[in-house]
Amino acid sequence: MAAIAVLALGAGTAQAQNCGLKQYDSLPMEVSPERLLLPVTFGTVPKKMVFRLDSAANGIAADTAQELDMRFTSMPPNVTYHRDSQQITRIAHAPEVHLGRMTLKSMEFLVFKPLRPSENVVGDIGTRMFENMDMELDIAGGQLNLFSPDHCPGQTVYWTKTGFAQVPLKPPAEMGFVRAELMLDGHPLTVALSTVGRSRIGMNAMRRIFNVDESSPDLVPVDQDLLGHKIYRYAFKTLTANGLTITNPAIFVYDEEPRPECNDKLHFAFPDPAPLHSTDQVRLARCFGGDDAVLGLSVLSKLHLYVSSKEKILYLTSASAK
Repeated sequence: MAAIAVLALGAGTAQAQNCGLKQYDSLPMEVSPERLLLPVTFGTVPKKMVFRLDSAANGIAADTAQELDMRFTSMPPNVTYHRDSQQITRIAHAPEVHLGRMTLKSMEFLVFKPLRPSENVVGDIGTRMFENMDMELDIAGGQLNLFSPDHCPGQTVYWTKTGFAQVPLKPPAEMGFVRAELMLDGHPLTVALSTVGRSRIGMNAMRRIFNVDESSPDLVPVDQDLLGHKIYRYAFKTLTANGLTITNPAIFVYDEEPRPECNDKLHFAFPDPAPLHSTDQVRLARCFGGDDAVLGLSVLSKLHLYVSSKEKILYLTSASAK
């Protein structure tokens, strides 16, 4: 009996010890107002790539793929993929890629048009390759930390003892989106998190949620996008996530034609046969994304985030929490 009790106690202690976080890696990031950059090495050639929290797929510029002597294949005929208004027709295959302590073999990249020369930046790293890991995004500290998803519920926020907010992630995750429901000026809305570009909300969502359109005197024109759509500033007061509040969030409003909106019943069509075998398997979606607003770095830089993949929960603190 005593032996059994000792064994049971030992097992319980081991289980408690295994309950905590197990870190895989810590990747340094270069932080700018518009994007986050990760150091990536192709074979022995160092490059930089944009970390995209709003896309599953990896991508690389065509001229860089040629420079690195990658092998090209065509997109399967039953898959159509558009990115930034261009149709992707080729896939580049990298024999060996080093990202932090990880060595990745036979990685696939969607091939983009040549990029404008910019700080040795050659493409994107999407979320698909991290889908079986937890991600901690410490923008203020310039770190992307990767953890095992096998931990006890709630055992994630280790960087502060002052409390945290937690928000359920919304499905679907198949397209790489990290989506959650937050409160903007007291109104619930679905947001997608993005580490590229501005925080933004479309005029259709403004009409539906805030009863505001382009005739409102509270909208101040500030810019226009590449397609000529006007971009406005609007004085939002609070963005709230389960008690955590960001005051005066910088979220731009972009103009768009009135159109029927998503009803959050998303349909995903999985190609048959599945055309790609790696972490970049392409999904097709109708009502792509299904979000009301996109939170870019103007908002995310004020936060410290942990995405728990198995729990499907987003943990949040302020960026300054200690």
